[in-house]
Amino acid sequence: MKKLFAIVLALVLVFALAACGEEAPKTPEEVKGETVDAGKFTVLVPNGWKSFTSSDLFDEYDGDTDPTKLNIYRGAKDEWDQLRKPGLQIVYYGPNNMFYKPTKDFYDDAEDVAPIEIGGRKWEGFTATSLGTKICVLYTGDDPAGDQFCANVWLDMSGEGKDVLATDDPALIAILGSVKVN
Repeated sequence: MKKLFAIVLALVLVFALAACGEEAPKTPEEVKGETVDAGKFTVLVPNGWKSFTSSDLFDEYDGDTDPTKLNIYRGAKDEWDQLRKPGLQIVYYGPNNMFYKPTKDFYDDAEDVAPIEIGGRKWEGFTATSLGTKICVLYTGDDPAGDQFCANVWLDMSGEGKDVLATDDPALIAILGSVKVN
């Protein structure tokens, strides 16, 4: 009887460990997911993240989405999670669009982040607090073809240090490195 109990216990432990799921990727190269086409660009949406299209706020809303923007949130299940989960909005500025370098003047506690080369693009920017929310604003601007991107990253939507996205998170780096102009 003890032997049978030990075997059953061992099987339960094996299945419990298997049910825990995959470990979080430790490098951007380990990040798996699906490539999503926003219209003007494509980007990786990692497993466990969800993408949402954006509307053009300056156009009359008729259900169309803006092909220059895509929102991506970690752990999101529905649209409301964009208000609760960490994530980012990627905005594309083509050669014919005016790109204004984001400024720290509109935010509290702004600090520069070291520029980083990801996916053939140099991303630079800053971290700050916006309306009590910890954010990171990253942007490019060195593309000879004039293709520029801005990523507004919401690092801590709870404001309490729960479910925080770090600026060096492998999934975030994989997302930024995957951005390709259509």
